[in-house]
Amino acid sequence: MPNVPGTRPRGEPATIAPDIAFQHAANAAAAAVERAPAFVTYRVATHVSAPALGKARDVLRAVDVRTSDDLAVLQDLPRGANVLAHGFPITPSFDALSYFTLSWKVGAHSDVSSYVHDVTPLRYAEGATSQADVVVFRLRQYRAQYASDSSDAAGGRTHVALVPFDFVKKAAVRPDSTFYLSDVVIDNATHLPSSVRYIGGDDIDLTVDYAMQQGHWLVSHVHYEETLHGPLRVGRLRVIADAVYDSFAFPESAPDPRLIPPPPTAAPASAPSATPT
Repeated sequence: MPNVPGTRPRGEPATIAPDIAFQHAANAAAAAVERAPAFVTYRVATHVSAPALGKARDVLRAVDVRTSDDLAVLQDLPRGANVLAHGFPITPSFDALSYFTLSWKVGAHSDVSSYVHDVTPLRYAEGATSQADVVVFRLRQYRAQYASDSSDAAGGRTHVALVPFDFVKKAAVRPDSTFYLSDVVIDNATHLPSSVRYIGGDDIDLTVDYAMQQGHWLVSHVHYEETLHGPLRVGRLRVIADAVYDSFAFPESAPDPRLIPPPPTAAPASAPSATPT
């Protein structure tokens, strides 16, 4: 699938620019999140390692999450702590084609926490249909092109590679901890992302993979790497985490009493207004 298609032989299908393919995938992902089930239960196995130190830890958790606000019950398996927190390591209905912040930490007792917040999905206005052979659309922050393994076959996958423009990186408030879209792989059958990758400062490398689970588009695997620095950036430590999700279920009601949504708050009565004479 070419990046800048020219004229096409008669009878070949019309080609869209990679920017448009990205736009369609972002809209499809945002719509899938709006249709997400109210509650998801799952199990996630997370392997965290610091190769330079020869240290690693496996965290196996059962999670019940309320997708509307990412409130979750985390149960360390087989018989560990049971706490109320966020979906771990990220809630499975998370849309990686969003503006978001990723927060994570490893505590003094090797307690591992991770979640995404301040999530704003990307949405694009769908233009009117056109009979043009080529449609050009430019993302404001990225240069997009089709990767060499991209395919427009109905059963294939479209691979859009993205590079942020220099003016975008220069405007970053915290360049060392800012990451940018790098690759989006789209399932041509569903038009939904099957993999989204970010790279950025401090050698950050984040990949979120997706799969369909009983008709729901959900996270199936997360890979994260980052280089941590000591005071005054003296010393470097590479931290790697891999999380694999399975055992999904979608209860119609809250699977834990702590996840029962609070009753709606009645709007306060408006005060009478005075009419000047």
